[in-house]
Amino acid sequence: MGRSAERAATNEARFRQANEQIHEKVIELGAWDGRAPYLCECEDERCTIVVLLAAAEYEDVRSDARRFLVAPGHEDGDTRVVGRHDGFTVIEKMGEEGRLVEELDPRSAT
Repeated sequence: MGRSAERAATNEARFRQANEQIHEKVIELGAWDGRAPYLCECEDERCTIVVLLAAAEYEDVRSDARRFLVAPGHEDGDTRVVGRHDGFTVIEKMGEEGRLVEELDPRSAT
């Protein structure tokens, strides 16, 4: 398959970083209550799927460095489904990939 935990974690972290920038803009615009477009944070570097969720839903996903939001059906690798919602799924990375995504979490880098 050619998939490595390091490569998957790096791809997911890139999508998460982009979503952090989107989220900052959502908050800046005061769009806390509405649904905003976020990127699917799956490990596929070619994924272009957009999912809609409220800022509070995004914050809930980001409350754990091992959790990611993905489009339905994009669960892959060493993951555990934490929740299924209207239009998106929350997954938690396990094992080596989980450790790596924790290290790459921009909210943990202080």
